[in-house]
Order: sequence, then structure tokens, then C-alpha cells
Amino acid sequence: MKKKILAAILISGLTMTTVASANWNGPRGNNDCSMMHMRMQAFQNLDEATQAEVKQFYADNQALLKEIAMKRAEKRALMRSDNPDPKAAAKVTGEMFDLRTTLQLKADEAGVAQYIGPMGMGFGKMNGRGGHGGYGRHHGQKVN
Repeated sequence: MKKKILAAILISGLTMTTVASANWNGPRGNNDCSMMHMRMQAFQNLDEATQAEVKQFYADNQALLKEIAMKRAEKRALMRSDNPDPKAAAKVTGEMFDLRTTLQLKADEAGVAQYIGPMGMGFGKMNGRGGHGGYGRHHGQKVN
């Protein structure tokens, strides 16, 4: 009887440990597809006037969004190199911060800030000011 209880405790402990360690860092895949689906659903729930405003904002700021994407790729390449340069990574991170701040200010001016950025339907994968960002359970192993 004691052996059965001990075995049950041991098995349940191993099971909980395995589940906890599997969930610790979250999914390793790139969750862009599900994030895009959620953003599309949220966008479709907006009224037509608001949808038009958001579309116009993205059209007006396409160059800025492109620059953010390019900086994100540059930072990713820096961080994934065999010997990452901390100063270069810090410089790119600062530039990304400035670009996201500029985008957020423009969104405030356009009246669409609640739909843009880290917690909105926004330009990035919740990786800006106030978002979850970086490593962890929401994004696999992204560096920004």
C-alpha cells in the first residue's frame, strides 16, 4: 500500500514538473498566425469609420513602419550572431524605441492610439512600451 501511494506521488510530481517546465518558456513556434488572426478579428469588429481611420494611419506611416521592421531585423541579426556586440545592439534598441515613440505620438495625433502599438492591433507583436515583449511565454524566443 505504501509503495502504491509513493509511486502515485512520484508520478504526479514528475507530471507536474514536466508540465511546468514545458510551460515555463511557452511555445517555441512563432505565434504570428494566431496574433494576426486576433488582430483581424478585432479590426473587423470596429465600425467602418474607425477602420478607415486606422487604414489611413497605416498608409500615411508606411515608411516609419518599414523602418521599424528593418531595425527589428537588424537587432535580431545582431543578437543571433556568434559574438553579439552589446553597444551595437543597444544603439539599435534605442533607435527602435525612438521610432516606436514617434509612431505612438502620431497615433495620438490621429486619434487611433488605442488601435496602434503594443496593446492595440498594432505594428508589432506586443513588443513596445507597456507590452509583454521580448523573451517569454507569449513570443517564443524573440529578441525584441
